[in-house]
Amino acid sequence: MHTINKDTEITKDVILEAIKYNETLRSRYNKLENYYLGEHDIINRDKVVGLSNNKVIINHAEYITDTNIGYLLGNPVDYQVATQRDNEGKEIPLFDLQPLLDVYKEQIITDLDVELAEDISIFGIAHEYVYIDEETNIESALLDSRSTVIVYDDTIKHKKLFGLHYRKMKKQKSNKDYQLTYADKHVIREYELSGGNLKMLEERPHSFNEVPFIEYKNNRRKRGDYESIITLIDAYNMLQSDRINDKEQLVDAILLLIGFEFSEEQIDLLKEHRVINGLEKDMDAKYLIKNLVEADTDVLRQVIEMAIHKISKTPNMSDVNFIGNSSGVAIRYKLLAFEQNIVKKERYMERGLMERFKLYNNFLVSISKMELIATKEVDAVFKRNLPLNDYETSQMICNLDGKVTDETLVSQLSFIKDASEEVELAKEAKLASMPAPLYNYGFDDENVDNEDNDNDQVS
Repeated sequence: MHTINKDTEITKDVILEAIKYNETLRSRYNKLENYYLGEHDIINRDKVVGLSNNKVIINHAEYITDTNIGYLLGNPVDYQVATQRDNEGKEIPLFDLQPLLDVYKEQIITDLDVELAEDISIFGIAHEYVYIDEETNIESALLDSRSTVIVYDDTIKHKKLFGLHYRKMKKQKSNKDYQLTYADKHVIREYELSGGNLKMLEERPHSFNEVPFIEYKNNRRKRGDYESIITLIDAYNMLQSDRINDKEQLVDAILLLIGFEFSEEQIDLLKEHRVINGLEKDMDAKYLIKNLVEADTDVLRQVIEMAIHKISKTPNMSDVNFIGNSSGVAIRYKLLAFEQNIVKKERYMERGLMERFKLYNNFLVSISKMELIATKEVDAVFKRNLPLNDYETSQMICNLDGKVTDETLVSQLSFIKDASEEVELAKEAKLASMPAPLYNYGFDDENVDNEDNDNDQVS
């Protein structure tokens, strides 16, 4: 986190210092991205000339990131607002989120969420920029964290002061010539930094009332999902590569001949038919090979792979523990560490989503399309992307019938979108299937009671 005094005047030196701080992280970001893309360190391995040098890459980094993203955001984030009951007992929202949700839907914000989650998983951090396009529509963009920095004040709360996105000029004179986009709570500025001179090209106010740069964190330390196991990934790649090297070298093993004097005819026979004849008592032929204990090598491979999944808290879905008809509870126990890690990722991501909500809400309020809603009134709901056992859920619903509200029970089913509506439809269907009341046949309750009384008196 880059911090400065809250009263610091924004000058060229302040901007350059922010860029300098962010550039110290570039090599780390590059390495993390390379591992996701499959460009691992083993590619640069050199071996003795003439020996096999396979460079096998098993991309655990990509698997870990994609598994985490799929589980967290396989289902789009749902936004829910606080509710209250009306006179009929129905739950109604306190605020109308539809204008904001429509804006989200128009730009397919769910795709941006997945892209952000990918950067969060790889780099441990991601950046979003909220802006107004040429048609005065509010939009969001994913920024490369290697060229984006947010500066905070040095108070205990570390309030956001400004955000900065810099990119190399197309016709750059040096590596330090940049085009800059700067934004604080009030204005957005476009700068050009060339030859050590900072020139402001444009300044325009905005109506976000907050810094329109958002920082998403993976965890408190801003570490990527596989950053702590890169050495294990390297070890796995090296082990698998050397196994293949050993197999190749076994095929190309040196043939040791003892007591032989080959004629041209015998050499041709050996090359063409792989046959040696005319062996005498003191002659011998054998290959110089390294004894391969494949079982021990595979045990080591399994140990490394288990460590990769354990430390990254990402389950190995191809493992035998996930094969079979395990109950939902049993699977959840196996996914306990994974689930706890995802919950932590979810909390940090929700902070960023609420910052985005606030920026969008402030803008829509400024153009009179929406009322101002406090972020405490809104929840971002993440729905896990796991196979669900609705049969087990239905048994649980039957056991809790009468002890928990119908809406709560019905909402547990994965195929139900609106529990309240479903409960109402079920009630209507039940009423429609009941026999028609007696008054439909010309009777009423009072007449029926009187007839019963008369019959009692006669008897």
